[in-house]
Amino acid sequence: MVAATTPGRVSGQEQVRQLQRFRRWGLAVADATAIGIGVLVAERWSSLNSGETIWALIAIPIWILVAKIDNLYDRDSRRIRHSTLDELPALLATAAITIAIAWAITGMLDAGLTSSVMVVIGTVAFFASIFLRSMVRSIYRQVVAPERTLVIGSGPKARLVANRLLVQGGDHLELVGYVGADEGGEVSGPASTGARYFGSPEDLPAITGEQMVNRVVIADDELSARAVGEIIATCRNSQLSVTMVPANQAVLGPGTELNRIAEVPMLDFQFGDPPRSTMAIKRAMDLIVSATMLAIASPLLLIAAIAIRLDSPGPVFFRQIRVGRDGERFTMFKLRTMVPDAEARLDALIDLDALDEPAFKIANDPRVTRVGKLLRRSSFDEVPQFINVLKGDMSLVGPRPEEEAVVSLYDERQRQRLRVKPGLTGPMQVAGRGGLTFEERLALERDYVDNLTITGDIKILLRTPRAVIRGDGAF
Repeated sequence: MVAATTPGRVSGQEQVRQLQRFRRWGLAVADATAIGIGVLVAERWSSLNSGETIWALIAIPIWILVAKIDNLYDRDSRRIRHSTLDELPALLATAAITIAIAWAITGMLDAGLTSSVMVVIGTVAFFASIFLRSMVRSIYRQVVAPERTLVIGSGPKARLVANRLLVQGGDHLELVGYVGADEGGEVSGPASTGARYFGSPEDLPAITGEQMVNRVVIADDELSARAVGEIIATCRNSQLSVTMVPANQAVLGPGTELNRIAEVPMLDFQFGDPPRSTMAIKRAMDLIVSATMLAIASPLLLIAAIAIRLDSPGPVFFRQIRVGRDGERFTMFKLRTMVPDAEARLDALIDLDALDEPAFKIANDPRVTRVGKLLRRSSFDEVPQFINVLKGDMSLVGPRPEEEAVVSLYDERQRQRLRVKPGLTGPMQVAGRGGLTFEERLALERDYVDNLTITGDIKILLRTPRAVIRGDGAF
């Protein structure tokens, strides 16, 4: 393949790189401002004199240097998806290292800054940097158009990628279409998602130029190493970003480590139950957050209860037996969103024995009441599940609890999601909800179970409000 680049393409890519440089400078300014806020708070807290305040500002260049060494200004351009939540551990480490170095330097120079003052500066700067960095990235996404993304492949894997790009639009990616050896089947190929077919990979240079593509995603296991190398060479010449979906992506997760042995790249996998300390912290989070949320939401629950009773006859709460960790049964609580005899009418709507997958969602379900539609759209019907979290039947984060009839259809591979407590929210809720197929959902939940961490739970909790507001896949 020979790359065909046009002056318009080059200038467009140069504009993108210039905006990326502005983003890096914006992140650096955000970090400097965060340190400045920390110094102002410390100044008010401990009455620093002007000389001590100036010495405290030495933390600014130290922070920026440490952050640069840790790639905190460059990861956005190198990764297809990156957010401030992904760098929380790195930001915390940067704050700790910065304060330690700054305290050591000011101590040697007898600047009069105590360790408590430096801790205040570092703590405030850490939280301020999270807010300011998020704001910089939000402004960048508002100003810069989404990356125009082309998928290479016409099989099931390409269909999976195309569907995820369409469902999860919050990653600032715009699906242009796909190229492949053929158009692919309407069921198994990207065409089933509505993606446009542009032709063969041999025409990639012309296609990317005409469609103003910024990123190419290779999702075709049938391509030879030579073909992949030619695609990458084309993208390098056209200055396009490339992302490759691995052949066995189902086994890859956050816990997978890329290492090298004798300079040969290799992937390390570690599997096992989470440490007891991790589960103890997770349970403490469950108790604190669920009790707090129930107290805050109690007035709204009262209003919802009145609306439910006025809208249709029947109880306020809906109780149903669900299957939890290790197959244990428990009663799950929700606000009632359907008519009282909804379960009795299920057989008339769907045949569980005829399902291709052990999961189902009914769009425009006629059993849902008027108030129920509003409660479901806002996910407020699930607030009573905080009671289940308090009782220990559920956790804040985990796979969704399923009905007994659905779980009875699971095979051994699908039962892996029962290794942990079900969650009020989880990977499915922040990655597409009802818009995901069962296999896509299962892959997300298996990945969560295999790589359960407190940091991962916090990320999902912080991403949940945006998913609820957007309402993608909620019905």
